Amino acid sequence: MTLYETINALCADDYNQLLSQMKLNQKAINEAADALHRIIFREKSSNEQLVKYGKSANGCQRYLKKQTGRTQSDTSKSIVKYTKKTYEQWSDFIKLMLYGLSLKALATEIGISKTTAFSWRHKVIEAIKNYQEVIELSGEIQADETYFLLNMKGSWKHKKMPRSPKKKGKPAAHRGVSNEQVCVLIAIDENDQVLTKIVGQGNPLKDNIQEVLINKVKSGSHFTTDSKSAYREIVKDLNCSLVQIPSGTYVKSDYSLSTINQYHSELKTWFKRFRGVSTRHLENYLLWFRFMKYLNYQKPSNLHGYESLKYAISNDVTMKIKDIHNKPFPVDIFKAYQHLS
Repeated sequence: MTLYETINALCADDYNQLLSQMKLNQKAINEAADALHRIIFREKSSNEQLVKYGKSANGCQRYLKKQTGRTQSDTSKSIVKYTKKTYEQWSDFIKLMLYGLSLKALATEIGISKTTAFSWRHKVIEAIKNYQEVIELSGEIQADETYFLLNMKGSWKHKKMPRSPKKKGKPAAHRGVSNEQVCVLIAIDENDQVLTKIVGQGNPLKDNIQEVLINKVKSGSHFTTDSKSAYREIVKDLNCSLVQIPSGTYVKSDYSLSTINQYHSELKTWFKRFRGVSTRHLENYLLWFRFMKYLNYQKPSNLHGYESLKYAISNDVTMKIKDIHNKPFPVDIFKAYQHLS
């Protein structure tokens, strides 16, 4: 019998007595120095063979990983490594981050600096980005591209850039699709699996799209796409069938791109809250959005914060603050501004 089944079997008076005692203990448990450590050990030991292996010089518990014979601390490669913040602070941070609070609001609510809130956000994104990574799309698949204006937000000091900084909201230098637009391929199958990947600048090349889809699509699946000619050859190489929606129309027979168009619409609306995301971090934010969609598919909203914390702090993350700022751009930022040189 599970813990929840045991609790549900209690009589009303016993249940209420247990609840009262739990409330008395809640603050002490949440503020315990090892509250986060115990969660990390629980989650990691369920996937790895970890056993307690003494303590370090400063009193931290160490563990032996049976598969490799190596020892590690409970926070090794965790987003909470080197932080001395409480379980409640991390729990509240992730919950409020999911709700879309700005960095300034997060810093105020949690009691940390805005700089710390920025680094925490990126560490959490790094920890959750591979959540339910797509192994193989199958069945009915809709695929289409969407575009994001090249954004070089961040510190420009001592860095060679292709143009001078511009104000937020300023439009692209070129009309329509150009190298100033970052192209993102999104594919969704009938099982709600979502594949998201940057495939270049401007109109994507056939080889770039194929490189993303190869080994990610089950043979015999069916694609619905727009009228881009490149898909005909790509789908043929993938041994799949294809229906293309003619330009200027929305459906063809019983096929449409309604699911992918809805995803694009929700994605663009979600991105507006950040008032600009640097292209160097674009792909991680795309995967953050995908994580949120999966949560909505699979978990009730009241469990989103709990599931996110549990998953994020138990994943290996080795990112440092300097890695966040020095992350390379996924596209050639000079290509879009060659006309200025």
